[in-house]
Amino acid sequence: MSAKYIHIAKRIIEQIEREHILTGAKMPSLRQFCELHNISMTTALACYRYLEKFDYLSAEYKKGYYVQRPFVVPQPIRRQTFPLFKTKVCNTDKRPDQRPITESDYSLATAQLDATLIDRASLARCLKAVTKDADFTLLYDEINGSLALRTQLSQHFATQGFTVTEEELVITNGCLDAVLIALESVSQTGDVIAVSSPCYSGLLDILATLGRAVIEIPSTETGMDLVQLESALITQKVKACLFTANHQNPTGHSLGNEQKQAIAELASKYQVPIIEDDVFRELSHQRTIPLPIKYYDQQGWVIWCSSVSKTLAPGLRIGWSVAGKFTDKFIRQRQARTLGVNQPIQLALARYISKGYYATHINKVNRALRTNSDQYIAFLHAHLPTHADVYAPSGGLVLWLTLPEVDTQALADELSEKGVYVKAGAQFSSTRLYNDCLRINMGNLASCEIYAQLKLLCKLARKRMNT
Repeated sequence: MSAKYIHIAKRIIEQIEREHILTGAKMPSLRQFCELHNISMTTALACYRYLEKFDYLSAEYKKGYYVQRPFVVPQPIRRQTFPLFKTKVCNTDKRPDQRPITESDYSLATAQLDATLIDRASLARCLKAVTKDADFTLLYDEINGSLALRTQLSQHFATQGFTVTEEELVITNGCLDAVLIALESVSQTGDVIAVSSPCYSGLLDILATLGRAVIEIPSTETGMDLVQLESALITQKVKACLFTANHQNPTGHSLGNEQKQAIAELASKYQVPIIEDDVFRELSHQRTIPLPIKYYDQQGWVIWCSSVSKTLAPGLRIGWSVAGKFTDKFIRQRQARTLGVNQPIQLALARYISKGYYATHINKVNRALRTNSDQYIAFLHAHLPTHADVYAPSGGLVLWLTLPEVDTQALADELSEKGVYVKAGAQFSSTRLYNDCLRINMGNLASCEIYAQLKLLCKLARKRMNT
């Protein structure tokens, strides 16, 4: 049996490598596969498991087996490096102007999934089932949010090796809402907040709105400069830290587990809360969902925040937090802002997770994003000058580009006049360190329209890099 199933599997691998079988294609059912190859069910199952072992197949709950390509880290045009600098406290009251978000942002500007990757049919079925339920009510919900949703989230995270209880979870209106409540719970106007550099523009906007100062901690190829972080905690009266450990926005890089543990230990040692924005964690291009900083938190100093906005659908507006020792303050702040979160949507999401739809969806999305990442980087590699940089992300929805000596804000303005929207590097820092950087969304499936936008970006970038 072994020789036969391996022989068949190797033939399929050859077809996948030659693209005779395309990535994302659905394989025949096991019964159909038996008939096609005149083999037993045992041999067919052994063949599919062999293909899964070598990352050529992925099983989706109650749907079947789908073709994928083994993960290979894409090669950037040149290995990305981050600028070295000494940290200092900066005010955030003068943020660069940003355009209002419009429908046209569903291109290269806003980090979100392609519309075709949103599981509308299953979500609609779950919402319809919930509203038909005899026990469905429209009364005020529990103070922490729907117990059904918190229970399902707890069970879901447990499958990823990360244990939180339903009692610890608090449901919010998205991840940024959770981050905002966390900041209001642990800091006041004028306080200094440590952030990674570069930092997601939305977080810097929140800090500016709240009147917080920032101190940027340099990023490194392996994560974050923890020596400067500890120095800042000692000397700069840092009130809280606001970090993303997994698939950071805008760079797409992640901290290693040793750094995550070290940050949790620094928080406990200096008694400084860490607010962890972990919204991209489940969008992994590396086949394994990484652990958050919160996993290493022994004393409750980490406030973990996330949502389904990036993984499932931004319009659901469902997020959550595990606030540790700050739970009571967090809940009081949330109550002062809102009495709760949309109950029918919470219950529909709970049902969606319980049916196995969410786990299946994550697998499907990550297959698509991994392919997208390869395709986008290959295209940029082919069309940008050789002295440009493209960072190969560990996950998430964005690509970070460096275009030496190019004013990327001016480039972004020129592109917007032609209907192509990107985010200039100046949006992601209180410094001027990233004025030659650019962030693009790669959540849209590669298409003629997307390639046309990328080609225009590369054309205008080449023109500016040659002048």
